[in-house]
Amino acid sequence: MSDRPSVLLVQSGAADHEELKTLLQEADITVQRSSQSQLAGRLAHGAQPSVVIFDTPVPPAGGMTTVQALRDVCTSGLIILCANADSVDCIVGLEMGADDVVCRNRDPREILARIRRLIQRATDLRKASTTQGVINFAHWTFDLDRRELVHQDGRNIHLTPGEFKLLAALVTQKGRVMRRDQLLDHISDRDRAPNDRTVDVLLNRLRHKLGEPTGEPRHLVTVHGVGYVFHP
Repeated sequence: MSDRPSVLLVQSGAADHEELKTLLQEADITVQRSSQSQLAGRLAHGAQPSVVIFDTPVPPAGGMTTVQALRDVCTSGLIILCANADSVDCIVGLEMGADDVVCRNRDPREILARIRRLIQRATDLRKASTTQGVINFAHWTFDLDRRELVHQDGRNIHLTPGEFKLLAALVTQKGRVMRRDQLLDHISDRDRAPNDRTVDVLLNRLRHKLGEPTGEPRHLVTVHGVGYVFHP
């Protein structure tokens, strides 16, 4: 099986991405195209590109179910291209499971850089799963390779891609305080705003799923004025 990275470009309109396609090919990244209607069939037959680029309105036709269905069968990096990547679009896209939300008229070289960063992040995460594998803490088992969080009673807790990446970033650096901007780099390639609360929102959702006491978290601890730290 080839280790050459690949990108699947899913288009719902007539947007021209020839410049991006050329840049990807020059970077030795395989490029394939698909319509939204063909996507399910491609993935059902085992296609697992390194990154899926979803060129679509936000939310896409069919609402959140389209991207959520993609996440059920695909662990690839996901970038949504849309007309206006404002803060609302970014939040909606990330909630749907995207790793990044980018305005489609951005410089194709910037989009290429974001794709390469997603590919590199996936490579780093695979290395982390090889060296750390399964992490046990309290009543939980966190499997980096299977991307699973399982309670000792057998419950498999669903994590969105953003939640998984945030938890992976923290547990693989246990005891180390990580700043919000460092954590945001792990979960998204989009430009940061000074009031960006993405990390805080995802972390609060993780605390809820872990059953952390309100106001007194044991594992995902706030270091005021700095960021967060994981304690087993």
